[in-house]
Amino acid sequence: MDKKGIIEQLRALGMTNYGSVIEGDLVRKWAGIEYPQTGTKEEFDNLALQELSVIDYIRNCLLNEGKYLKAHRDDYRILSPSENSGQVEAYMRSADQKLKRAIKLSKNTPVQSGQSNNSFTARAMLKRESIKEQRRKDSVTR
Repeated sequence: MDKKGIIEQLRALGMTNYGSVIEGDLVRKWAGIEYPQTGTKEEFDNLALQELSVIDYIRNCLLNEGKYLKAHRDDYRILSPSENSGQVEAYMRSADQKLKRAIKLSKNTPVQSGQSNNSFTARAMLKRESIKEQRRKDSVTR
């Protein structure tokens, strides 16, 4: 079954509600992913990437509905609305860390042939400030 078919099947079975646990074995079965008893690291890595691709597709579909699919042992669970704030915070923390790295890279990259890194640095700093402001607003409303 393709990715779109898997999400449609999950919806048809009522498995996309908040708090639902989706068995990893079921997703792997529908996706045609079968982990062997023995194999090379490369084989296992390829299978894990296939599973991640399916889960990422499902996760992106659910994000449009305000739902987050989180790995839960060998299975997956859709967070409750009250748990979503923790995931939003984790996304913002990750974005902030990446923007810090972008700023550091931009500031430390040698200027070449008259091009300036200032615009990249300024954009990254503005985005970072925007994230900080949103976090402040969120902490006030909690």
